[in-house]
Amino acid sequence: MEEKREELEIETRTIEELLKDLREEKQWTYMHIVEELNKIGLIVDEKKVKKWEIGLEYPEIDEIYKLSELYFVPSDNFVMAKSNSYKQGLESVHATLIKWICYLTGISLKVGYVFFYIVVFGGLIWALWFFCDKVKLFETHFVK
Repeated sequence: MEEKREELEIETRTIEELLKDLREEKQWTYMHIVEELNKIGLIVDEKKVKKWEIGLEYPEIDEIYKLSELYFVPSDNFVMAKSNSYKQGLESVHATLIKWICYLTGISLKVGYVFFYIVVFGGLIWALWFFCDKVKLFETHFVK
């Protein structure tokens, strides 16, 4: 049963989740990953690794092979996770905006999503108030 659950998790996991989980499992910092990847021939910087985990960029095939080598995880898992990220991104257009805001401000994705929905809800309330105010103005000037 445990193996079946793990297979299902691999099939639905995004590249962002996979990379973050692998890094946290090893208790590595971004800088440690950069150093390890540089040792095995992949020259990247800390920003690139962060962008992979947030989902602002996805690793290319050669980078996936090096990540597979670094974490001792089959490259097929990374490719499947990357495909899942693309599917999820297409379903959620606003997610890219939220990810960029989180990356630039340094807040977590959860906080970014909550903030986004608060702003959207506030915008809807303001739009409703604005519309009602204009209807009242129209009624007082034009309806007799």
